[in-house]
Amino acid sequence: MFAIFLIAVMDFLGFGIILPLLPRYVPEYKEHALKVTLIFAIYSICQFIGAPILGALSDRWGRRPVLVVSQLGSAVGYLMLGFAPWAGVWTLTIVYASRIIDGFTGGNISTAQAYVADVTTPANRAKGMGMLGAAFGIGFSLGPAMGAVLSHFGGLWVSPNFGSALPAWVAMALATLAAVLSWRTLRETRSHKPTEAQVWLHPRQFLPIFRNGVIVQILVISFFIMAAFVMMESTLVLFLDTHFGLNNLGTGLFFGWLGLCIIIVQGGLVGRLTKKYGEWPLAILGPLLVAAGMAAFTGTAWAATIPLLMLAGAVNAGGRSLQQPAISSLLSKYADPKEQGTVFGVYHGLSSLARVAGPIVAGLTYPLLRNTGQFVTAGVIALAMAVWTYMLKRQAGRPVTPEPAAEAAAAEPA
Repeated sequence: MFAIFLIAVMDFLGFGIILPLLPRYVPEYKEHALKVTLIFAIYSICQFIGAPILGALSDRWGRRPVLVVSQLGSAVGYLMLGFAPWAGVWTLTIVYASRIIDGFTGGNISTAQAYVADVTTPANRAKGMGMLGAAFGIGFSLGPAMGAVLSHFGGLWVSPNFGSALPAWVAMALATLAAVLSWRTLRETRSHKPTEAQVWLHPRQFLPIFRNGVIVQILVISFFIMAAFVMMESTLVLFLDTHFGLNNLGTGLFFGWLGLCIIIVQGGLVGRLTKKYGEWPLAILGPLLVAAGMAAFTGTAWAATIPLLMLAGAVNAGGRSLQQPAISSLLSKYADPKEQGTVFGVYHGLSSLARVAGPIVAGLTYPLLRNTGQFVTAGVIALAMAVWTYMLKRQAGRPVTPEPAAEAAAAEPA
């Protein structure tokens, strides 16, 4: 478990390093919002297609080789990204190609979850999945700050192009190291059980869940709230540069602030609040906070103050961190125990599709209302989802008693 935790930390750290810097790889990125948001959409659609294939291969060939291949694929994508600043007219093509490769091969998290499921018992599976969540928190909080420092001082000491390339090359080194550790330290655990991702290879498996109206509505709500959140995420760098003049260092530190807020909420508050109030109140409160955060982001276009910006980020990240575990837990409780793998396969697939739709809508609406059209759209969606969740709570009735293994779903990374 320590080995898979360490490997997951390196995976998420590499992703976090480049996340806030990706838009700046697009030439004249401030004038081309849609080109920027397509970076995120392309990655997600490729991951949506590639994840079930990797899941099936991990059952046939084993978890370890698939983990290694996915990590090496990420390394190749980061390597290409590092050369993009010197590519001239081919820069944008190379950036998109790097995200396509990383998207198709980057099934690290789903395969890592399958590995944890193989090596844990139902009684301690939630703890194992929680360890992956902790790895996500570490990577998403430290990664952007590391990327910001590397980019800032690389550009200051060598050249602006080197400052853009250095974080990608460090991410490549981390992905390569993760692949080496996966091959040398992990024992094979293949169990020949279908993974959640494989649901999308056999659509007839998930047709029975459409008879469960509560599950269907929860899945749709999760899709829209995820799309709303990534509308902010995919345009945030553009917005911060336009209204606050933040460079790579400032942007990376702000993303690190968001990661810290996620760690605080998911690491210290969610469990206590769920135990005290239950999942439904958190599933309602989460979208309300997301909507409030989007309103605060919108306000910074007219009152560009750092305290208001930090408050907007904290409220937004906190809302998402409350809603996502609550939704996962509700799915595990209202789904038939025999269909939980199928339900969560659909859930993860819809989350990937939301990460495709959200950035595209954000790119189209970004120019409106002083570059806040995406925040307004996301806030309206989040508010509507809060109302829908409240209405669903009143009609949902008593949940199906969950199996202990299903409770692990609530511990997955946001």
